[in-house]
Amino acid sequence: MKELLSQKFFPYVTKPGRYAGGEPGSIAKNPEGRVNYLHAFPDKYELGQSYLGLQTLYHIVNKDDRFLCERVFAVDRDAEEVMRREGIPLFSLETRRPASEFDAIGFTLPYELVYTNMLAMLDLAAIPLKSKERTDQHPLVMAGGPAVYNPQPLADFVDVFFIGDAEEGLPEMLRVLHECRDDSRQEKLAAICRQVDSVYIPALYDDNQRPRYDFVPVTVTARVERELRPEFYPRQPVVPLVDTAHNHLAVEIMRGCPQGCRYCQAGPIYRPVRHRPQREILEQVETQLAWTGQEEISLVSLSSSDYPQIEELADVVARRVEKKRVSIALPSLRPGTVSPQLLDAVMRVRKAGLTISPEAGTERLRFFIRKDIPDTAIHDTARIAFERGWTSIKLYFMVGLPTETEDDLQGIVRTIKDVYDIGFKYPGKKTINVTLSPFVPKAHTPFQWDGMLPADELLSRIKFIKKRNHINRVHFKYPQVETSALQGALGRGGREMGRVIEGAFVKGCRFDGWSEDFDYDSWLAAFSEAGISLEDSLGPIAFEAALPWSVVSKGPDKEHLLRERQRTSLEHVEYKGTPVAAGHHVAEPEPPAQNYGRGKKKAAARSLASAPTKNRVRIRWGKDDRLKYLSHLDNMRIIERAIRRAGLPVAFSQGFNPTMKLSFGPPLPLGFTSESEFVDITLEANLMPYMLEKLRQSLPEGIRIYEAKVVSGKVQSLSAVLNRVKYRVATTNIPQSVDLKRSIDGVMESPHLEVSRVGKNRTSVVDIRPAIYEICVHQGALETTLGIGEGGYARLSEVLPLLLGDRFEEHLLYSVHRCSMFRVDQKGEPICAMDV
Repeated sequence: MKELLSQKFFPYVTKPGRYAGGEPGSIAKNPEGRVNYLHAFPDKYELGQSYLGLQTLYHIVNKDDRFLCERVFAVDRDAEEVMRREGIPLFSLETRRPASEFDAIGFTLPYELVYTNMLAMLDLAAIPLKSKERTDQHPLVMAGGPAVYNPQPLADFVDVFFIGDAEEGLPEMLRVLHECRDDSRQEKLAAICRQVDSVYIPALYDDNQRPRYDFVPVTVTARVERELRPEFYPRQPVVPLVDTAHNHLAVEIMRGCPQGCRYCQAGPIYRPVRHRPQREILEQVETQLAWTGQEEISLVSLSSSDYPQIEELADVVARRVEKKRVSIALPSLRPGTVSPQLLDAVMRVRKAGLTISPEAGTERLRFFIRKDIPDTAIHDTARIAFERGWTSIKLYFMVGLPTETEDDLQGIVRTIKDVYDIGFKYPGKKTINVTLSPFVPKAHTPFQWDGMLPADELLSRIKFIKKRNHINRVHFKYPQVETSALQGALGRGGREMGRVIEGAFVKGCRFDGWSEDFDYDSWLAAFSEAGISLEDSLGPIAFEAALPWSVVSKGPDKEHLLRERQRTSLEHVEYKGTPVAAGHHVAEPEPPAQNYGRGKKKAAARSLASAPTKNRVRIRWGKDDRLKYLSHLDNMRIIERAIRRAGLPVAFSQGFNPTMKLSFGPPLPLGFTSESEFVDITLEANLMPYMLEKLRQSLPEGIRIYEAKVVSGKVQSLSAVLNRVKYRVATTNIPQSVDLKRSIDGVMESPHLEVSRVGKNRTSVVDIRPAIYEICVHQGALETTLGIGEGGYARLSEVLPLLLGDRFEEHLLYSVHRCSMFRVDQKGEPICAMDV
């Protein structure tokens, strides 16, 4: 399998690092005698590996010696095409074993737009889509996550749904599988149902959702972890080697939300509110930061500013990590709870993004949805931020909420202008980024019976808001309204939606949450072929109707939600304005005087106690086959994190966003190995031998440091001074029909060698012959010396076709090694890169 992937998969997919594995913190166990569990996330690696719950469950399962847990993510379209063409099955990251060899596969389903990806992953694994078609030879298919609070749309495809917090529930299910290893599939499912709470197994219910057996519960109560114990959180989480959606250390500080917003599903499914002790949070920050080397810590919860003593926690964390130039972020702040002290902690190192979520444009509508935020709270939060130097604020609104009127839409426009006008009083250009998201009715909320506006009406309302904005520095962002409509239909659908989902999968629908991949017409065709009207699916639901998700019990019961929904009608009539809560209003400070013209230069503060000591250290490093599919930016990120993990006294730039003072050599092409990569690091202290050793220990397997030395004096960047690069290509895979000597002679004797080079905007014809300095066969390898920088520029991928023909990629893409980079001076003398 590994050889097949090396030859037929990795060289032919974009971003192959997504599928390579080998990250620090990943675990590969011997499968013998253990329950083999594969944790699947049905979206791209960049999103899935950022998901906090995946890190937690991966750690918990692997901590138990009876089990092993490996990971797999949805493969992108290009990778799926390659896999189907070459007969490559879905495989795990840790050991690259086929998914079908595991005992169970568990999918985390964050929302409805990943359903077709789940089916694509099962199909690539050669696992039948339908539960009823699987045999004892197939893995059990499990699912959990926020989307399974209505499990019915996927009931035909999933063997076991786990509802709720899975920190204890997932190991319980795996324990049952460990004890029932020799039992049949049906016996395993029955044992899980008997011994594990909060599981929904569709095969044990009839078409009317009635239990088939006495041991099957009528309703499934979601699991709640009463205490967020420190052992749930890994000391050494998986550290991605490629860029991900959230490049920070996520630390959960609280689960659940004390607010009761009527539109929000996260509130009821994550209640009750559970706060983690500050001592445990601080310990996790220190241990995980030392392991990961991240440059930002995100204190995560549904409403971080509602954490008790959040100002104290943020201040303590910020002070502890400030010397490492690590910043903190609070992703969810409720207007009215943001204080100057809190923002002072956030901006101690660098300013993170600041989001204000009014949700609705008027106090009336916010009161109606129980988002009890007065206009003054929004204004005060913006004022505090602008006063402290923020130049950009994000505003988040929903469009299409129940009872929304034109005045509410005008209110969104007014709120945007109010926030911009507040920022205008302070120096600097201000930018307001506005996100407009369609309202989607969700199960287990008071609005679960409400209809959803048609896509064209939602788009009309969004355009209404944009048209009435006359401020140039306000930027709007909104999802495709059709994806929101699809989410609404699937989220409240029953088992009949399984036919639609399968039909869309067959038609090629994938990554429906990504605008560039969403195929609305195929979804409409799938609805039509299933005999289901999308428009009817989005309509209101009668209060007396049976709800597909009624088998799941979580939070308030149906009667309570119904009373809450009916109460909103009274509030709609009786609303007289939202009182301003105590502490919400902050007196408006006098804005700073506007100064025009060039300001006075500030003299840098200099300590009289000691003179500055800065050293520039040059390091030669390389990477082997394990990491050759990482990009140049990925390599840079790995080096930066290793420097943080090693605790090197690296120098940082000044300003609002300090960065490490690093200078990298010319980038290594994707898929090449190397022993001649370079980075210059500016240190605040003298280089000591132990520093280099700590840096070696902090790098992932596959990256090696060969040598290091201090570079004195003012030095140009390596990319500017190096002008030669030498590659070695293995000849073992070159067909005997290729006469290498003749090909080499032909290239070297040619006065001109023109190739077409494709740029961003145009294709140009370039003569690369002046940049080809040497080609020879030495010790069974093809060696080439090419120009870079001032030495001309020839790519190896442009030279090899001249020697081996157009099909050179089939033989060589996985066996190219960079031997050296150097400079040839005006006298023709070579100078090693370490001595330049």
